[in-house]
Amino acid sequence: MTLAQWFSFNGRISRKTWWIFYFLIPIGINIAASGLDGMISSPRNALPDKSGMGDVGLGPFGIIAALGGFWIALAGQAKRWHDRDKSAWWVLVYFIPLIGWLWSFIVAGFLRGTPSYNRFGPDPLAPELPPGGYGGGYQPPYPQQAPGGWQPQGPPPPPSGGWGAPPPPPPQGGGSVPPIRRG
Repeated sequence: MTLAQWFSFNGRISRKTWWIFYFLIPIGINIAASGLDGMISSPRNALPDKSGMGDVGLGPFGIIAALGGFWIALAGQAKRWHDRDKSAWWVLVYFIPLIGWLWSFIVAGFLRGTPSYNRFGPDPLAPELPPGGYGGGYQPPYPQQAPGGWQPQGPPPPPSGGWGAPPPPPPQGGGSVPPIRRG
């Protein structure tokens, strides 16, 4: 996964990719940033207060990691909603008080996406399958397709006769009714 893909909101990702690149790695980056902040600055109050935490603040590395992590988290959520064949606007579910974060976490980390193609791209678990492969889902039209769906290639087969065949064309010329002349 490239850095541009990591920050992008386009496409689909699997649950495994979300857990590694959008959950565990950002947590590691935030821990490392907090360690760097602790190394370059000393706490203003070394004695712990009543909570036992002391004076904890966010340094420059922590702020950069938090902003980058927020963007990465939104991008990962959008891609997981895409994998479930939903719009990225569903990321806003996260902001529902009390249950939004849990709902988003369950969708991103535990629920399977749509098998096969959907409107956001191929299945990340089986990208080599053709559109509409196993399990249905959205099928993007092929260039030779008509808007109504699949059409056979080439000219239509000749009628076979019988009840379903169209009537034969009328004979050309030599009819029994003379033409009407005006003038």
